[in-house]
Parts: sequence; C-alpha cells; structure tokens
Amino acid sequence: MAVSKARIKASRKYDAKNPQKTTYMTLRRHARNFIAAAEGTKAAEAIKWRDDSDYKADLLELKQLIENKLKEL
Repeated sequence: MAVSKARIKASRKYDAKNPQKTTYMTLRRHARNFIAAAEGTKAAEAIKWRDDSDYKADLLELKQLIENKLKEL
C-alpha cells in the first residue's frame, strides 16, 4: 500500500519537531529487531547468515552491557 504525500510530509514534520524522541525510538526498534527479528525480515535473514555461536556471543555481550547499564542507573 502506497503512502500518501501528506502522510510522508506529516511524518517528516513530526520527526523534525521531536528529534530526540525519534532517535530514541529508532535505536530501541533496532535493538529489539536484533534480539527478536520476525521471520522473513532482512534482520532475520542476516542473523541466519551468521554462525549460531557468533550470534549467541553477540547476545551475551549485549546482555552484559544491559546489566552494567542497569547497575549504573
């Protein structure tokens, strides 16, 4: 389904007025997609491309970074 020009304009206007929120939400979405990629997505295909042990090591590293950050807060 095509997105209307008005919708694109409204989205860009919102992003321009709310840059911090837009950036935060994008970062959160990327992190979640790396951890729980939906089947059939580019993220899921890229994860399948990596060796399972490499992906697991990356997830464990993220887990440690999250635990460290939570201790700081």
